[in-house]
Amino acid sequence: MKTIGLILYFSFYINFYIKMFVQNSRGIKTIQIGRGNKPKKTGIIEISLVITLLLTALTQFLTILFDEKLPIIIQHDGVRYLGAILSVAGIITLIVAMATLGDSWRGGIDYKQKTVLITTGIYKYSRNPGFVGFDLFFIGMALLFSNIVNILISCILLFLLHLQILEEEKFLSKVFGKEYTGYQKKTRRYF
Repeated sequence: MKTIGLILYFSFYINFYIKMFVQNSRGIKTIQIGRGNKPKKTGIIEISLVITLLLTALTQFLTILFDEKLPIIIQHDGVRYLGAILSVAGIITLIVAMATLGDSWRGGIDYKQKTVLITTGIYKYSRNPGFVGFDLFFIGMALLFSNIVNILISCILLFLLHLQILEEEKFLSKVFGKEYTGYQKKTRRYF
């Protein structure tokens, strides 16, 4: 399981950083979490999200490395393999979402850089497929390496990702107006 975990872990995070690097080379600042003049609530959610994401990444890595030494709550191989499958689905979903958004991809709310509203491709089926990818990956890793710390930190992260979606939806409603509210009526938040 350690090898599978490391492959999934690095596949997920490397793909995200490759996208960020490519956009940076084009002068696009991908990571907007905690940057700019934002409402206090939005800033708190974004900072909490980034701290929890870093803690989750560290917890996942340590959990994978010390898998044999940490008590795994769910020992059933079928559940662990389901976790691996969900993680793979999350990675694929995230890659497709990032590719579909192109240069409009951001991490956090970006008040300065102009983007376009994408409603085609995978965004025809979910308003937040990138977040769905994150959710699937983190749920999968929590099932694959189900120690109490990994499960707990993953649950906190999933909650914060949902709060971030709600903040982004308010922002998109302001920026895109009727175009976004029409999109909300046609396409679900998650699936």
